[in-house]
Amino acid sequence: MSKLVALHLKMIVTIVDGGSGQDVVDFSKEAGAVGGTILHGRGSGVHDSGKFFGLDIQPEKDIVLTLVPADIELDIMEAIGKGIRIDKPGNGVCFSIDIDKAMGMTSIKSFGETKTMNELNN
Repeated sequence: MSKLVALHLKMIVTIVDGGSGQDVVDFSKEAGAVGGTILHGRGSGVHDSGKFFGLDIQPEKDIVLTLVPADIELDIMEAIGKGIRIDKPGNGVCFSIDIDKAMGMTSIKSFGETKTMNELNN
């Protein structure tokens, strides 16, 4: 049996303060996403600088990656933006990237159009 490949996906990338990543996942799930992956990073933007007892502080960031079918991308981005109040400076950033093909997800059939690897190779 050939592996299933999901087509025409978007990856929504959301960068928020550390500890807020799960909120982003929750907002995206409420809007129809299956889940997300939270990565941890360190901020270096204009809202991320500070000093504590003379030491530079670089706040922790959560980077949330959410794969969604292209047709619900904007609904999910809107839900995330509203939920984290992205219109307020320093509350985060959210953008999307086109993903042509993806495989390996357990819920791949919920990602819209799928084909087998054999169908793609023909």
